[in-house]
Amino acid sequence: MPLGDFLRRRPADTLTCAACGAELPAGATYCYSCGVRADDPDSQPLHIVDRATGLFNDRFIRPVLEDELARAHRYSRPLGILLIEPVHVEGEAEPDNAQHEETLKVIAAAIAGTLRDVDTPGVLGHRPPQLLAVLPDTDISGTAHAANRVLNAVNGALGANGRRASVGLVCVHHGQRLRAGAVIEAASRSLKSGRPELLGR
Repeated sequence: MPLGDFLRRRPADTLTCAACGAELPAGATYCYSCGVRADDPDSQPLHIVDRATGLFNDRFIRPVLEDELARAHRYSRPLGILLIEPVHVEGEAEPDNAQHEETLKVIAAAIAGTLRDVDTPGVLGHRPPQLLAVLPDTDISGTAHAANRVLNAVNGALGANGRRASVGLVCVHHGQRLRAGAVIEAASRSLKSGRPELLGR
């Protein structure tokens, strides 16, 4: 047996995590890489990163939004929020799980490559794919500019599949303290209406 093959062999007592593929020692209850139970790959991961995209997951992006809303209110700074979702074409067959996951990955990669380092993107949902971006210290014109850049990048990436996305945008003024749920609802309204939402004035 070649030496390289021998070195690549796994010990007989190692297992593989069904969720992320990491090697687990025998007797491990939780995966050291992704945090899911070794005997239940569909369990909720303990970590803060979405498995499919590498962006923050729903359990983490909402607290990030709460923190940024509190910071914007305390320091009298504006805050921009983008909600990105693929457009469902009337008459088109409902995508299956694999298509949803692929669309999510494409959108996530386009968003991550477009936003500033200080912005925080995250995944709100997988079906339908829905992503949120939190833009600190960003007024309405900056939020609109970011929305155009993100939409161009996402639609350019989705164009190969004949799909496109829509974006809802919210700009939070520091006039009142708002909660994450109310801001996400406003972003959903903006997504449907095509008009930006201004909150906190």
